[in-house]
Amino acid sequence: MSLNKHVGSHVDGVSHRGRVERVLTRVFRNDWSALTPPDIGGWTPDLSVSVVIPARGGQARLDLTLAALAGQTYPEHLMEVLVVDDHSSPPLRLPALRPRRCRILSTPEGVWGAGYARAYGAHAGTGDILVWLDADMIVDREFVEAQARWHHVHAEAVTLGRVRFAETVPESPAEVLARVRAGTLREEPDHGRRHEWIERVLADSDDLRDADHLGFHAYVGAAAAVRRSLYEAAGGVDPDLDLGQDTEFGYRLWQAGAVMVPEPAATAWHVGPAGTARTRIPSQRFRTEVLAEVMPHPHAYRERVPAHRRRVPLVHAVVDVSGAPYDLVRGCADRLLDSAETDLALTLVADWEGAGGRSGGPGGPHLDLRLIQANYLREPRISFASRAPRTGFPSPFLLQVPVAWGLGQVALSRLLAGAERSRAGLTELFPAASPTRDAGVRLWRTRALARAMRVCDEGEDLGNVVAELHGRYRIHAGEETLTDLSLYRSVPPPPRSGSDPAGPPVRARATVKAVPAADLAEREEEDDDRGNGERGTIVRWRDRWRTLTRRWRHR
Repeated sequence: MSLNKHVGSHVDGVSHRGRVERVLTRVFRNDWSALTPPDIGGWTPDLSVSVVIPARGGQARLDLTLAALAGQTYPEHLMEVLVVDDHSSPPLRLPALRPRRCRILSTPEGVWGAGYARAYGAHAGTGDILVWLDADMIVDREFVEAQARWHHVHAEAVTLGRVRFAETVPESPAEVLARVRAGTLREEPDHGRRHEWIERVLADSDDLRDADHLGFHAYVGAAAAVRRSLYEAAGGVDPDLDLGQDTEFGYRLWQAGAVMVPEPAATAWHVGPAGTARTRIPSQRFRTEVLAEVMPHPHAYRERVPAHRRRVPLVHAVVDVSGAPYDLVRGCADRLLDSAETDLALTLVADWEGAGGRSGGPGGPHLDLRLIQANYLREPRISFASRAPRTGFPSPFLLQVPVAWGLGQVALSRLLAGAERSRAGLTELFPAASPTRDAGVRLWRTRALARAMRVCDEGEDLGNVVAELHGRYRIHAGEETLTDLSLYRSVPPPPRSGSDPAGPPVRARATVKAVPAADLAEREEEDDDRGNGERGTIVRWRDRWRTLTRRWRHR
């Protein structure tokens, strides 16, 4: 059963409040030090919050969770709590100690799983900020406020609470609430085990300030928060993933331009023993056989996925073919498809609907477009669009190639290697023979491009903004890497006369030879100078052929 049937257009990535708000502060990569949130307890919030808790059974632990939320410092009139009951038996109920605005939602029949519960709760909520929490956790009194303060200063922020595991906790909801209000809850639980891989990611990246393209691995939906507009721009939680939905959604948030901020003041403790399933990422088999289909990163997972199962390509290439002749498009597109980097999808942009009209006849101005579409219609890696996509989302990279340029077999691999080595948001390819000539071949990092669009001022060059936010890298390419296809074109056959539309009977297929345009122009000049020389010879042979044809028809 589709989530769309129950939650409307939410999963399409379009917010009913509009797309991600324009931001003013320009954050370089993920260096959240540029943001200055208000001090806890020293500010006045004005954004509403929806705390979404997926749950299946475990009423006793849920009672402790709701008791802890009842003692939050965040204004209660701005906070709602949604418990999404994932077919519990018996059904879950609301305890006496709970936040004032709290309700239980039951998932529809025929659907289940944590992914669906999170998506369902997010759609049902009304808050400007979405806070995720598991149903077996107790939290500090500043848990919501500590995260919400970041979202008040930056719409792209995704806050990551600190998750711990407690072997001993207060036994009753009343005791939990009392200690939360007194601020002594932090002193009681045994911290026990932690998410070791998250601790490692944070330590290796200066708390994500220096995170690379894998920074999204720090995202865990058990205790995190995101602005609703960014949540919906990223497409929302995948309702079909019961396991690994946190990792996959964290990946999409990262591509949407999120600034991930660890918030140690937002501490949450899992109640009960810390099993291995809670403290590590999904199994290697699940990562390589399921998550890697929709996540091109990390490369080590992706390499084991057959090409036909890769639902999200590493690179989304775009070529505008409007007005381009068929042979030129073939030269550009075929080179891309023949690239050594096969994790690629290609979109050809043109007025494809107009090409299907009959006004031009079989030889009308849209003949080239119809030939292009017929040639690539069954190519699974090629799609057709009337407008170029603004970013490569959810692919990590968007490749823009002018139709007049042909990439060599290793050109894309060089671009990707340069982008990853430099962590650049924009990687450009220039012809080595003319380093100052801009070929227009650009590899955009999707997260950098998405963020730049939200801060770019009117009249400001988008490439310069991406360079400011994420860096720029330039590569000079030789002829084997980058070929100017405009220097080569096919020699057209002699034009047919109006009196003989059918032309002579064809006995053998003529070969079309590609020659440099400069040579062709030179030959045309020579033809003009010779007058009745070679050109006259061609005309005489054409006339003789027509005479022979007429005699053959009259026999």
